[in-house]
This record gives sequence, structure tokens and C-alpha cells, in this order.
Amino acid sequence: MNMSFDANGTNPTMTETFEPVAGILGVDIGGANLKYATADGRCLDRTFAMWERSHELAAQLSADIRHFQGVRRLAVTMTGELADCFLSRHAGVNYIVDQVMQSLPTSTIESAEFYGTDGRFRDDLSARVNWEYVAASNWHALASCVGTRIATNALLIDIGSTTTDVIAICNGQVLTDSRTDFERLADQSLVYVGCRRTPVCALVSELIVNRQPVPVMNELFATIDDARIWTGTQAEEAGDLATADSQPRDRPHARARLARMIGLDADQISCEALDDVAAQVIDAASKQINAAVSRWARRLRDETGQPPVFILSGHGQDLLLAPEGIRVIDLRRELPAGVSRSAPAWAVAVLHRGKYPAS
Repeated sequence: MNMSFDANGTNPTMTETFEPVAGILGVDIGGANLKYATADGRCLDRTFAMWERSHELAAQLSADIRHFQGVRRLAVTMTGELADCFLSRHAGVNYIVDQVMQSLPTSTIESAEFYGTDGRFRDDLSARVNWEYVAASNWHALASCVGTRIATNALLIDIGSTTTDVIAICNGQVLTDSRTDFERLADQSLVYVGCRRTPVCALVSELIVNRQPVPVMNELFATIDDARIWTGTQAEEAGDLATADSQPRDRPHARARLARMIGLDADQISCEALDDVAAQVIDAASKQINAAVSRWARRLRDETGQPPVFILSGHGQDLLLAPEGIRVIDLRRELPAGVSRSAPAWAVAVLHRGKYPAS
């Protein structure tokens, strides 16, 4: 049972069916999405704008958990505490922990534990006290799982809708000493560029249009998703309205959104010129991601004396330019269908299952 929901929480697509297995459900609570996975590959993901719908979190969790028969425990990781509906990350962690615990009585779940960047699971009371470990922990869960189960020396590159994690794994352990978003931004193990939500004006300050440089408007008129939809890299989903202008996620509206970035209407820019505009946006994102990848690949090579294996996760793999000769393992082909998109949720379920091997 692998499902993906549109922005309205409807129209699930089922891609594969698994027999229910009693045990653990991994939950990745982000600022823009909720993702769920079991170790055996059942998964679900949905758009959930934390900054608008935080008050609905417990109810949404409870409803989503019902899709997974036989689970008794939750293993939770999060990044949603950074949403600007919370005064601080501390407040965000506490709120999310509270909402998770409120969702339990209306589900089959007996207990919930929260993963931290020190590799430990905590109950709700300990998670509140040790909130700095629990905050922004999903990258560490995935890297730890990869390092112990897939490749002991590797560079994990997880390109999601909002951010990209670039995590060096050496001898099965996470190489970076950074744990917070601030520290990870500084060392480029966190790149705040993704394949869907990144605004065009955050990627480029100007665009070349018909050989003329034109500054872009510093407005959230379009995102990289529009460029990828226009080029065909990302499939259209007309029923999805989670876009810059809340209009359909299709090529005609993507064209209008991209044109608006330079003060034009859709019919005022040719398809050829828009092809070039979209390519410039995608290239700008790719350059930021690949700069961080190159930095960490060099460090990992210095540590191990050999080229690293690249482990790709998420759903923006097209933004990565892997060097020639590098071995690449794409989790979309290694994991059950759809799980790569929810890989941190899968990872935290696998790690927690190690704590309860009989589950």
C-alpha cells in the first residue's frame, strides 16, 4: 500500500500492495509534508502546510495512521518545528510531540518514540527535555540507516521538495559533527534548495531572455517546480493546487507563473524563450546542490582514500550531476515503490525495529 495524496488530501494513488505486518510505523513530520513508512515498504505521503494547519496535526496523524493495519508503535522524526507558526524551534518540537501524543488514543498505536540526532529514541517527556536532539533529525535517521544497511562509506544525497541533505558516511557513521540546521547550513551538509518549493527569486537574480538580462521580481510568483513541469522533468498534476498562485500544477499555469517572474503574461513569451528561462532556473539550483556535493565528496575521499559511493534519495535526482566513474545507488530502485520519497520515515521505522526485533 503505497499512496501519495494531492494538496487537498484526496485522490490517493496506490502503487504497490503489501500484506499488513504488525509493528512499527515511521513518521516524518515536516513543515510542508507528512510522510509515513513501514520497514516492509508500505508508505504514504501528503502535503501538509504546517504554518497554516498546525492545529489540525493530531487529527491528520490519526486519520493517516488508520491506513496502516497492524502497527502498534510510532517512530517519529521531524523538521516541522522550524515552521514560522512557532515562536521558536523549542516551542515547535513541544507542540509536535504534544500533537503526536494526542493522536494516539484515536488510533491503534500503543506508544510513540522520537528520534534524535544522537541516534537515540526518546519518549515524549524526554523528547521535550532534549528537544535540541529531536529537532531537525530526519536526515540523521536516514544517514544512520544507510550507513549500517546499504554502504559504510558513501555520500548520501537526499533531494526533497524544499531542501537537500548531503551527508558523508564514513565507516558506517555520519561524518559531520554538525547537528543543528544552523551548523549544517554553514558546513553545506544542508542546502536549502529542493525540487519543488524553492522560489525562483531565491535561485536567480536575473534571467537571460532573448539575449537580454532581465532582473527577476523578488516575489513568490513561481518556484523551481514550475520550471521542472515546463521542461517535462516533473509530471503535471492538475488537481494539485499547492503552487505559488494556488492554481493548477500544470504546464499552462506553470508558463504563466514563470512569465510573471519577469513582468510578462504567458502569451508574451515564446515557448522557446521559456524553455531557456526554465533551464536557467534548474541550472541555478543544480549548481548549488552540486557545489555542496563536490565539497563533501572531496572530504570523504580524503578520509577513505577512494571515491565515495553516491546514495540518491528523494525525488529530485535530476538536479544532481554525478561525476563520471562514480558508483551510484538510487534508492528508488533499491526500496519498494514510492519509499524513496518517504525515505527518512522508512529509515526511522527500520532503526526502531532494531530496538524491538521481534516486531
